[in-house]
Amino acid sequence: MTAAIRGNAGAPVYNIKDYGAVADTTQLSTAAIQRAIDERHANGGGVVWVPGGDYLTTALVLKSNVNLHLDAGSTLYASLLKSGGKSKKVKLGASDASETHVIVMALDAENISITGTGALHCQAIRESYQRERQFEVTDSVTGREVVNAEKYGADYLTKYRRVDPSYGAINLTNCTNVRIKDIEVIESSFWSVHLQWCDRVFVEGIHIRSSSADGVNSDGLDIDGCSNVLINNCVINTGDDALCLKTTKSKGITRPCRWITVTNCILTSSSAALKLGTESHADFEHITVSNCVINDANRGLNMIIRDGGSVRNVIFSDLVINTVRKATFWWGNGDPLWLTIQRRDDIPAAGTIENVTFNNIIAHGQSGVRLEGFDNRIKNIRFTNFQLFMHPENAIDKRSRNGFLFYGVDNLRMVDCSVSWNEEKPEQEWESAYYFEHINRLQLIRTEGEQAPGKNYPAFRFNRVEDVKIDGKAISGSPDKFNL
Repeated sequence: MTAAIRGNAGAPVYNIKDYGAVADTTQLSTAAIQRAIDERHANGGGVVWVPGGDYLTTALVLKSNVNLHLDAGSTLYASLLKSGGKSKKVKLGASDASETHVIVMALDAENISITGTGALHCQAIRESYQRERQFEVTDSVTGREVVNAEKYGADYLTKYRRVDPSYGAINLTNCTNVRIKDIEVIESSFWSVHLQWCDRVFVEGIHIRSSSADGVNSDGLDIDGCSNVLINNCVINTGDDALCLKTTKSKGITRPCRWITVTNCILTSSSAALKLGTESHADFEHITVSNCVINDANRGLNMIIRDGGSVRNVIFSDLVINTVRKATFWWGNGDPLWLTIQRRDDIPAAGTIENVTFNNIIAHGQSGVRLEGFDNRIKNIRFTNFQLFMHPENAIDKRSRNGFLFYGVDNLRMVDCSVSWNEEKPEQEWESAYYFEHINRLQLIRTEGEQAPGKNYPAFRFNRVEDVKIDGKAISGSPDKFNL
């Protein structure tokens, strides 16, 4: 049956209540909503309307040519009920293996959309636990932080984990022409919106939020091996990574992330606000990020390349970044920018980062900017008009050392860059404004920095640096001898 109302073009809008859905979170409406989707798909496509009210559901499968429209005041809640649909309280540690842990999913569909100002609520449950003390550090990505935490006596053993039944909100795989607009996604236990291997993706005006204290694994928006992607006007505030580009591998298959534009977004995270990786089995290329604000994030811009994929042809421009230290177990040092190449386990080659530009950026951080080519050299990097303001850390395990730190970089150019230290509350561990190590072809043009307050470290430090030009003048001999 169809709803009495009709869409703008005269096509009927299918009201889920006409199919038996009830605005009652003690009763499952999954079967009723799915019938509306299936019939709308079978009749050529159109709108499935979720009117105002709170509805309980397990996994819904979105079909080609269907727009699931969440009206103002409507919320689809992930079911924490046991099979049979009777209301039961879920205790910590309880699980239900029969549940498919996502609210809306699609596979191999085309022309699908999820729109409206309603919400998807995943009802995340999490618990704290104590992990075992690490006497030997084996994780190359977080190992330094663990050693540092031990040095200062910080608690790095207390962590959080999600409790089953745990849900993500949206998972769309191998779909074409995808639109997600204006909806809100609340308290996901896992990746909130995961788009994998999709082409022609439009994400606009959505709001994603999860707990900043214990929202582990609750990434906001994950773009995984997708092409032709436009993301704009979104507000994402999550525990884990806010906006993450990945190239995962599933059953031996991986696809690149390419032709992606991100603009006019506000991103907050207890981990990384915007990250490429760590899953990096295929390439990331032809990407722009512009006119965004990163606020109250543990890490601003982040690339962690580990699995053999390459990053190339990426531009970050017109950004304001504010980073602060979060709880020790989160990844991040309060650093506005961290790029690194580090091979994972027995992967033959870590991958590459090349042709990346940073333009017109103001960054306030409780740590600095780091580019570290550990397992491969980072190549062809440009900084133009990058202002870095260094602030004291609100944590006992001090991690900040230098303003800009570069290791293992070829062809690095910095124009109109500066470092400013907080002189009222300086950190004892601060060192140099710029530290260059193992660098080939370095150009500094109108780049400014001073010694850290009360320190004897030079403002500019050089170690194993070759082919240097400062304000257009080639420097002969070893720059190690003319620290500035």
